[in-house]
Amino acid sequence: MWGYGMHDGAWGTMFFWILLFLLFIFLFVGLVIYFIRKTSFSEGGNPSSTGATDLLKERYARGEINTEEYRERLRELEGHETDK
Repeated sequence: MWGYGMHDGAWGTMFFWILLFLLFIFLFVGLVIYFIRKTSFSEGGNPSSTGATDLLKERYARGEINTEEYRERLRELEGHETDK
């Protein structure tokens, strides 16, 4: 009557707890990744605007655009960053 081992519904209960444990692990890891990405972007500013500024600097360095065009576009990009 009070034997040892897994009897009746014990396997199902064990399976449920293992799945629940794995769900919590995935949830925890996902939240950590989410908050790391969110804080790194908020500290560094808008990543797309920074990439646009870098691209603009490269084009200016290669001579594809002149100084006037560079300054105009840079002001426009900086204006978009402060609007957000």
